[in-house]
Amino acid sequence: MLGGIQVQAPALLAGGLVLFALTAFQVLVGKRVIRFKGKLHMRVHRWGGYSMVVLAALHGLAGAAYLGYLG
Repeated sequence: MLGGIQVQAPALLAGGLVLFALTAFQVLVGKRVIRFKGKLHMRVHRWGGYSMVVLAALHGLAGAAYLGYLG
């Protein structure tokens, strides 16, 4: 249990798949395979990366709780 929420394996799997898809998207944008036009491109790309770091940390925390490393 993490913050009063019971962590379930399907939720961890879904979170991992979403993070993987976001990471693939960020890589494709960074390599300019997917191109955005406009002044806000790098700002959106940067904040997308920051949000991925936060989501990955929460995902790791939930995984640790699921495995019983957190009380």
